[in-house]
Amino acid sequence: MWSYFKFEFLQFIFNKKNIAIYVILLFFSCYYALKIAPAYNPIEKVDVSEMEARYLTREEFLKNVEINDGTHPLTKFAAQIFPEWNEYDKERLEAIKQHNLNEYAEATFKWYAYSDAIIFRYGGDFLYYNPRYYTYGNNYAREDGHFAYSYSASRFEGYTKGKSDLTINVFEERTALQTLQRQLHSYLPFILIVSCILFTVDIVIKDRRNPTLLQGLPLSDWIRLIIKGAVSLVGSILAIIPLSVGLLIIGVQNGFGDFNLPVPIYHSVEELFSNITIREYLIQNVLFLVIWFLFIISLLLLVSVTLKNEFATLLIGCVVVIVEFAYFSRGIGVFRDVQWYPTSYVQVGQIISGYRNYLYGTDELTFGTGLSIIGLCTCIFLLLTFLISNHKKFKLL
Repeated sequence: MWSYFKFEFLQFIFNKKNIAIYVILLFFSCYYALKIAPAYNPIEKVDVSEMEARYLTREEFLKNVEINDGTHPLTKFAAQIFPEWNEYDKERLEAIKQHNLNEYAEATFKWYAYSDAIIFRYGGDFLYYNPRYYTYGNNYAREDGHFAYSYSASRFEGYTKGKSDLTINVFEERTALQTLQRQLHSYLPFILIVSCILFTVDIVIKDRRNPTLLQGLPLSDWIRLIIKGAVSLVGSILAIIPLSVGLLIIGVQNGFGDFNLPVPIYHSVEELFSNITIREYLIQNVLFLVIWFLFIISLLLLVSVTLKNEFATLLIGCVVVIVEFAYFSRGIGVFRDVQWYPTSYVQVGQIISGYRNYLYGTDELTFGTGLSIIGLCTCIFLLLTFLISNHKKFKLL
């Protein structure tokens, strides 16, 4: 069995298609690190000029405003809320000028919490979140701003309670570990799952091109399929290596970060955030992705032994990854039980962070539920493959 695993693994490693995939991943990783990451422009960033302009404008207003019986209600309201707002901005400016980043984190946590409380509760048509939330016709700008400010408040609160070394790059989530966190929240799960599909799509069908090589092996078809699946799993996990090159480059440029840095997790029932460490976040993502790899591999093994067509196998694998776009809509989780669809869990990082629950308007898309559903489907696929491969009329080659 071990000899057959080594044989399959060597074939996998020296397969031109697989080599091309690893090279493409390496190129993408380096391109991202050298071109895309340096151009990252977060909405919530350390912008001293913006803070100064906001502070001075409000300070000028407070110095000149006169409140009396004829004063407009909005002017009275501004005179009530601006002093505390400016106090936090002043603390932020002084802290950043003195390079006291712990005090800056404390003041920024208070600023985001206070800003969100005022804007979300009283804002109406005269107080707004950062203008970039209102671009591209965003119909959920107020909700997205509320989510982002609450996220930032939780994150900066985590900085004040933690013992990590704080830098501007940490505040703007530019370090290598934070970049990895952001990409797991974005397109990286898609890239890894699609890579797994491409690695697995021909691992059974390729043997039919040279059937004489494997004839006479003292292994059942089921065992050979399991070994092929194991090789695909190992190969899919190895995709991390070329991608890690980009993280090393980012780490040299912006720092590597700290495994104890906070990652805010959204709880949709309470509409609150709590923090976990990046270490916990990455462990959960790795576990979730491995389960996804097993799901994809078991599905494609089943398709390979039934349809015996490489294009059909590739098509079905890709459909699984993209089918969520066919039914996704903001808030649809209120009306449909999307938590029962395995395809709702493709965005691994967003599931763990709770962001997918926020978008769907549900509280059911959780790490535990995702593992259970995807794990159950994987077991079903493997059981069906076992039954088919042990049928007396079945021939693998």
